[in-house]
Amino acid sequence: MVIVNHHEYQQALTRTIGAMGTAAFVRQLAALVATQVSSDCTLVLNYRSGGPAVYLFDNLQHRRDLLFQQYLNGIYADDPFYRALGLGLSEGVYSLRTLVAELGMGPDYMAGFYQATGWQEELGLVVSLHKGQWLTLFLGRMAALPFSANEQTRLRHLLPVLGALCRQHWPLGCEVMALSPPDPAPPEQNRMRSQVDMALASFGLARLTRREQQVAVLLIQGRDNETIAQQLGIGVGTVKNHRKHLYGKLHIDSQAALFARFLNHLITCNQSREPKAGS
Repeated sequence: MVIVNHHEYQQALTRTIGAMGTAAFVRQLAALVATQVSSDCTLVLNYRSGGPAVYLFDNLQHRRDLLFQQYLNGIYADDPFYRALGLGLSEGVYSLRTLVAELGMGPDYMAGFYQATGWQEELGLVVSLHKGQWLTLFLGRMAALPFSANEQTRLRHLLPVLGALCRQHWPLGCEVMALSPPDPAPPEQNRMRSQVDMALASFGLARLTRREQQVAVLLIQGRDNETIAQQLGIGVGTVKNHRKHLYGKLHIDSQAALFARFLNHLITCNQSREPKAGS
C-alpha cells in the first residue's frame, strides 16, 4: 500500500481499531480515509437492498439541511450509487461522473438536487457488509478539482483494510436506526437519539421476558426472523415463538402494530421526563 504519511496512517488505524464496537467507529474510519486523500466533505451512509439509506456520519459545512430534509427522506433513491448497487455494483472506489456515464443516466440528478449541494467532484468508496448491505463513504470537493488517478489508487489499496474493519464492527450489518449526527448538529438531535435508546431499553419490560423484549426491540428496528436468530444465537423457530408470545402479551397482531405501540411508549417516556411546570 502506498501511504502518504505513514505515521499519521498508523495513528489513525490504531484509533479506528480501538473504536471498534463503539459509536466513535465511523468517525475514526472517516479520519483513516482522510490520511490518504484530502476532501472538503465526507458523508458515510449504509445502503441496503430495497431499504432506506441510513445515516452514519458527516462533516458537511454547506447546505447540510439537504442531507436530512431531502436526501434521507427519499432523494437517495435517485443517487447513482444507490441505483448501481441495486444493479450489482461491486466493492470498490468509483467516481460519480464515471458512474453516471456508465449507467446512462440523464442530467436531472446532477443539475437538480446535486447542484444544490455545492459539490463539484465526488468519489465513493463501497464496502460490502452482511447480506445485501453496503457501507458507502463519499468524499466531496467544493472546487472542480478531480480526484487524481494516484489518489484513487491509494483508496483502492486501503479498501481491503476498510472492509475488514467494517465487517468486524458490523458482523450482522448496520442497525436500521441512524446514528446521532456529530457537531455541529443541534443538541436536540443528539437528545432525540438518547431518548429513543432509553425508550427501546424500557419497552415492554413490565410484560415481556428478557428474551421477548430483545426480540421486540430488534423487530422495531426492522430486523427479520433470520437476522434476529443469528444476532441472539437462537433458532428461527424460537424467534417465531417469542414473536407470537410477545404479540399476545402486548395485544397486537403485526409488526406495524408493534412499531405503533413503541411510538406511543416513546412519546409517554418523553413526557414523563419533561420537568413539571413550576419545578
